Amino acid sequence: MNGKILNFRAFIIVALFVMSTVLCVYCYAYSKVAGIIVGVLCIIACGGFAALFIYRFIRNRSRLVVAISFSLATVLCICAFSIGTVTVDGWERGMISGYRSVSGRVCDIDTQSGRYVLFLDDLVLNGKAESGILRVKVAAEDQNIADTVRIGDTLQFGAFIKAVPLATESGKIDGSAYRTDVRYTTSVSSDGIVQKFGKPRLLERFGIALRSKLTDNMGEKYGNIAFSMLTGDKHGLSAGVFDYFSAAGLGHIMAVSGLHIGFLVLILNFVLKKVGKKIRYPIIAVLLFAYMVFVDFSPSVVRAVIMVYISGIGILLGGRRDLLSSLLCAFSLILAVKPFYLFEAGFLLSFGALFGIAVFSGIIRRFTVKHGAPKKLGSAIGGSLSATIGILPAEAYFFGSVHLLSFFVNIFLLPYISVVFISIVCLLPISVIPNCGAVLTASKYLLMPLDYAAYGIAHIPYIVISLKSAWAVFLCYPVMFVAGEHVMLGKSKTAVSWYSLAVCAIIIAVCAL
Repeated sequence: MNGKILNFRAFIIVALFVMSTVLCVYCYAYSKVAGIIVGVLCIIACGGFAALFIYRFIRNRSRLVVAISFSLATVLCICAFSIGTVTVDGWERGMISGYRSVSGRVCDIDTQSGRYVLFLDDLVLNGKAESGILRVKVAAEDQNIADTVRIGDTLQFGAFIKAVPLATESGKIDGSAYRTDVRYTTSVSSDGIVQKFGKPRLLERFGIALRSKLTDNMGEKYGNIAFSMLTGDKHGLSAGVFDYFSAAGLGHIMAVSGLHIGFLVLILNFVLKKVGKKIRYPIIAVLLFAYMVFVDFSPSVVRAVIMVYISGIGILLGGRRDLLSSLLCAFSLILAVKPFYLFEAGFLLSFGALFGIAVFSGIIRRFTVKHGAPKKLGSAIGGSLSATIGILPAEAYFFGSVHLLSFFVNIFLLPYISVVFISIVCLLPISVIPNCGAVLTASKYLLMPLDYAAYGIAHIPYIVISLKSAWAVFLCYPVMFVAGEHVMLGKSKTAVSWYSLAVCAIIIAVCAL
């Protein structure tokens, strides 16, 4: 095996071609002619390799898995390029700015950190229906409107609106606007707003009822923290709560992710443990899909659910589970449908963490166990440290800072966080029974120490340090792969790993200049 890559994953081929196609779409956003040329060339190259390896397979000179990989890559590349270019064109057609008469339905309300922001869908501007969502900031002196406006109401007013570009003049894709579909922004006062009362949609009613159940029994602060842990919706948090959770390295518990899916799968497996696998797994699959719909297809949740599906299929078919393969499969499938997620912070942080775990956790676990650590502690250290390494490039690029203690914080607090999350999930069904809502008080008292710990950790001096980086910081990921356990180089492996990590440090340092 010396000098070779161990267990070469077919989905590496797919992921690389799909990512290359997305970069072609990025080029299209700034130069349509150049984007079409490079995009078509990329798809032709992928299709050519697919045809070649299919021919070689027919001639018994190639493995079927390689032919299937290139064929799948070709299909996903066509999807990514088609959807991406249509998205760019549609977004550009909707670039409307200036004074407009506005009509829209309130689909969300943000009161986080004391601000008051409305989000309107079903937009009609100057009598013409438009795609996307309008973000409406309400002036501070007019926030009494909060007493009457509810999700589902229709608002009509006149205002100067500003279009939110998908591709900014600085050469960046606004991944946040793409994920939330916010295409316009404006500021208004309550004067001149005509309000028509309406009813929330089914999922909105469920979310409102869930938030109400939590806040009624856990109080506004802890009820909204619990709600954000379950749904990722941080709009109702008290001032600064998310900020100090994030500074403490615990912001991820309020952004639904693979961690939450892992907890849910653990609970569902326990509840259905006496049910056979052929029945249990489809039930879990349906419930996870329902949860994915409820959290509005959050990128990290979609990634986690796809990986769970792949793992379940592998178990049912008698195959072995492979973290890197399922991760790359989810990466490719999501980008084929939502190509601009490649430029979205949550998406890259989620995949970066799992990539780090897939590449480094085994090495770190074996190293710690070899030097006397218990196996469970070695696994915890391996998982936390490798995830921290994996998110470092994305964290530096998007937020310009890194959290120094997140590695230690997550090692010691994740077991407790799992207890808090599981208690909320398990007590919620009981709280629906008449006169039993008070059982959620137990979750409140479990959540309070976590809140105090996050607040205290966030106020440790120099816990967050500035580390701004350019896009080139993402070159660390292929270097990390070489440094990881998937590249086998015999006795030279240790030296190559250290050199690779040194290269990553140099890249980060240069990008920070």
